[in-house]
Amino acid sequence: MKRLLFFLAILSIFIAACSPQEDPAASKLDIIPFIRVYQGDSTTVLLSDLFYADSYESISFQSDDAFRVCYDSVNASITIHASAPPRTVALLPFTFKNTEYVIPLKIESRINKTFVYRPKNTPEVITVFGSFNNWNRHDIFMEDINHNGMYTADVQFDPGRYEYKFYVDGQEFLDPNNPDSLPNGLGGFNSILSVDPSFPGKEPFIFPDKIGPRENGRIDLHYIIDRGDFQDPLNKTHIIALFDNYRISEKNVMVLDDANKVIVSLSPREVYLDGLHRVRCVLANSHVRSNVVELYLKDGEPLPLKNEKLVWNDAIIYSLMVDRFFNGDPENDDPVEHPQLADRANFQGGDLAGIMEKIGDGYFNRLGVNTLWISPIQETTDKAFRETPEPHRWYTGYHGYWPVHPRNVEPRFGTSELLKELIQKAHKNGLWVLKDFVSNHVHQEHPYFQEHSDWFGQLELPDGRMNLRLWDEHRLTTWFDPYLPSYDFEGSPEALETVTNDAVWWLDNYPFDGFRHDAVKHVPNKFWRELTRKIRQNFPSRDLYQIGETFGDYDLVSSYVTNGQLNAQFNFNLYWPARMTFVTDSSDFKNLDREMKRTLEYYGQLHVMANMMDSHDQPRFAAYADGDLRWDENAAEAGWERNIQVDHPRTYKLINLYMNYLLTIPGIPIIYYGDEIGMTGAADPDNRRMMRWGKNVKEVEKELRMQISRLIDIRNTHSALRYGVLYTVKADPVTYAYLRRDLQETLLVVNYRSDSEGMITIDLPPQLKMQQAQSLYGSDLVTMKDNTLTIRSKPLQGHILLLK
Repeated sequence: MKRLLFFLAILSIFIAACSPQEDPAASKLDIIPFIRVYQGDSTTVLLSDLFYADSYESISFQSDDAFRVCYDSVNASITIHASAPPRTVALLPFTFKNTEYVIPLKIESRINKTFVYRPKNTPEVITVFGSFNNWNRHDIFMEDINHNGMYTADVQFDPGRYEYKFYVDGQEFLDPNNPDSLPNGLGGFNSILSVDPSFPGKEPFIFPDKIGPRENGRIDLHYIIDRGDFQDPLNKTHIIALFDNYRISEKNVMVLDDANKVIVSLSPREVYLDGLHRVRCVLANSHVRSNVVELYLKDGEPLPLKNEKLVWNDAIIYSLMVDRFFNGDPENDDPVEHPQLADRANFQGGDLAGIMEKIGDGYFNRLGVNTLWISPIQETTDKAFRETPEPHRWYTGYHGYWPVHPRNVEPRFGTSELLKELIQKAHKNGLWVLKDFVSNHVHQEHPYFQEHSDWFGQLELPDGRMNLRLWDEHRLTTWFDPYLPSYDFEGSPEALETVTNDAVWWLDNYPFDGFRHDAVKHVPNKFWRELTRKIRQNFPSRDLYQIGETFGDYDLVSSYVTNGQLNAQFNFNLYWPARMTFVTDSSDFKNLDREMKRTLEYYGQLHVMANMMDSHDQPRFAAYADGDLRWDENAAEAGWERNIQVDHPRTYKLINLYMNYLLTIPGIPIIYYGDEIGMTGAADPDNRRMMRWGKNVKEVEKELRMQISRLIDIRNTHSALRYGVLYTVKADPVTYAYLRRDLQETLLVVNYRSDSEGMITIDLPPQLKMQQAQSLYGSDLVTMKDNTLTIRSKPLQGHILLLK
C-alpha cells in the first residue's frame, strides 16, 4: 500500500510538471508596462499603478546589481534606485501570492543642458520655462553664479524636442542666442531646443517575423533583427522575452547570430496559452536597446487580420458634440434667450434622437468607425453666462461641460430612457459608446456647490489674485470661471467619494463602454486611482476604457496612464507637430518622426493613446490648411472676426493625406465630427458648427468622405495597422514613410506632402527580403528591385502598400 501511495505521489508530481501552468482569471495580473527609471535617481511607484488587486499582502521584491528596491508596505509602494547601468533593461522579480512575476525596467540616463540668458537690466526674478516643466513660470530659477550678468540654469532632459522661453520680472522673452522658434498659436513664438540621444549611432530594431506550426502544443515565435550599430555578437543574454508578466527562460530562446534571427518558444508546460496574452521581446546591452516588440496571442494564435473588436487597439472613435450633430426631435429645442448671446454660443438643437437616427440609417457603419464618444449629456444650466477673459462674451452650456446635476440627463438632449435605448442600439450596430464625464468642476447652480461649498477650492489666492485659468501654476485648484467652481479633492475626502460614486452610478445604470474624462491634469491622481479601483471592483467582467484629456509634457501625461488610473490620454504631444508638419511647407517630417519614436518609447507599441486631426477645443485642421488661420495669431478671435470657409481644393487633399497618416499609426484614431467632409473653423466655438447633411454636403466633401471611409476599411482589415511595429524608412521635408509589421503581414505607408508630382525612392530593410508590392491605396505605379521601392506619386498623395 505504501509503495502504491508513493507511486501515485510521484505520478502526480510528473503530471503537474508536464501540464500547462494554471492561469485562472481571478489570479491573472494586469500586464505590467516597462517602468522608466533613471541612473542615480529614485523612482517611487504605487503597486496599484502596476496591477489591480484587492490586497497587496503576501508580496516580496528582489534587488540586483542594476537597481535597489525598497518596499513600503504601509503605502503599498516600491522605490527603485537605479545604479550606473550594467544594462539598459532590467527585470525586477517579485513574488505575489506564491507566484513569481517580473516588473520590466528601462534604465535611462538624462542629458544635461545649460540655459543662458543675459538680461538688459538686473532682474528681480528670472526663470526658464517650457514644455519640459508644463510651462510653469515659477519653477526653474536662473542665477548669476559668476556675477557677470549672465544667468544660467541646468536642466536634465530625455532626448526630444522642446519649446521654451525666459520669464524676466513678469515678461516673456525668446532666447536671443537661438534662431530656432515656432509659433505658439496664441499670437507669439517659442524657442526650440533639440536634445539628441546619448547613443550616437542607429539603434537596433526587432521585427516580428512569423509564428511556426504547433508541435506538441509548443509555439515558436520568429523575429528578425536589424542590428543597426549594435556591435556585440548576438547571444541569449541580450534577449529579454516576457509572456505576460513572466520571464521566458533563456533555454526557450534561440539566437541565430549570422542570420540576425531570434526564435522564442512557448511551451504549454510553462505558460498557459488559452485566452488573450501578450508576448514582449527586447534586445539590450549596457549601451543601447531596441524597440520592445509586442504581440497579442489569443488561444496561441495572432489576432485576426479583420477587426473583430477584441481589444481596444481595434477602436476607431467618432467624437461628436450632441448639440451640434443632428436634430432628431425639434420638440425638445429650447435655446436660451439673452440679448448679447450669439447663436454659435447657444443651443442649436442636436440631441440623442438625432444620434439614434444616424445609428439607425447606418451612417457610422458605412463610415467604418466602431466607437462613439458623445459629449456630456448631464443636465446643464438654462441661462447664459459671461466669460471672464476679454472681450467677455456670453455663452450657454450647450456643450455639456457646465453640469448642474450629477445624475440627470439634459432635457434638451433627451431622457434617461432614450439614452439607454441609444446605447443598446449602438451595441446592436457594433458600436462601443463612451460617456464624457466631468469631474474637475461643476456649474455654480449644481446642488453640490449650493449645499457643500467646502468641497471646492478657493477662488481668491492668498496673494489677492483670482485663481482663474492658471492652468500650470495652480493646476489642481484653478477655476475656469467664477461660475465654474473646481473641486478640492485633496482637501475633501467626501467630495472624492461622492463624485467617484457618481461615475460608478452612470456605469451601473447605463451600459456605457467607458469614459472620456475632461480636464484630467486639474484633478489629482488620487481621484483617478479611487475611481478605477471602484470600477474594477464593481465591474470585473467589463472591459471598460478610460481616456483623459491633459495638456502637458510626457511625464505629466504619462503619470495618469497606469493600470491603476487611466488606459490612455489624448496624444497632444504628437498632435501638435503632426498638424504643423502636414500644413507648413517649411516643416520637416524628421521632427514628427522624433515625436513618434518618443511616443512609442513612453507608451509602447500596443498603446491605446488617442491620435487626432481635430478636437472640440482646437482650431480645425482645414482652417490652417486653407490659409484662413496663421500660426502666429490668436485663433480664439479669428472665428469671431471673419467668416472662415474652405476655398481651395488643395485643402481636401491635405486632409485626406493627414488621414492616411492618422489611420496607419499606432494608437486609436479619432474622427471629430465633420472631419470626414472637411469642415473648418477657428477656435471654440467656431470649430463646433452644426454638422452638415444631405444637400448641404458638396460633391468634393462627399468624395473626401468616401476616401476616408476607404482608409478606415483598410485599417479594419489589416492587423498590422492596429497591432504592428512601426519602423521608419524615410523622413524628410516632403515624405514620411514607415513600415507596419506583425506576424501576419507587412505594410508600407507613404505620406507625400509636395505640390509637385514626384518619384519616391525607399530603401527597405534587406533583412526582410521583400520582393513584391501590392497597392492598397494611392498610386499603382510602383516598382521594386533589390530592396529598393519606387513610387510615382501625385501631389499631396498618401499610399498604402502590402509587401510580400
